[in-house]
Amino acid sequence: MSTKTLLVAVACLWAGHTVAQGGATIAPHQLPPPLQALYAKERPDLGRYGHCAAAFDSRTDGMKMALSCAIYVRLSAQGERLAVSLCGERAKLLKVKAPCLLIVED
Repeated sequence: MSTKTLLVAVACLWAGHTVAQGGATIAPHQLPPPLQALYAKERPDLGRYGHCAAAFDSRTDGMKMALSCAIYVRLSAQGERLAVSLCGERAKLLKVKAPCLLIVED
């Protein structure tokens, strides 16, 4: 593999990671307390590439919160996309209007 090919491959992977996050992220400590507790419970099962996403319209009403996690994925970007997608489906069912944000630890 030539150096140019390797650089292009690395650039594509980095760009894919950036696009997957889309800038819509939130730190675990910024979540409402009920979602923080759920995330803390799910965190050990995420493994190396798993991710979670959350959406909430209220910081106190549990019916206005959605959290979904993607585990058992082979790529980090795949886990990010899947977590946000699953969160979007759950938020739609719960009628949460806020967008799903990828949970990223500092």
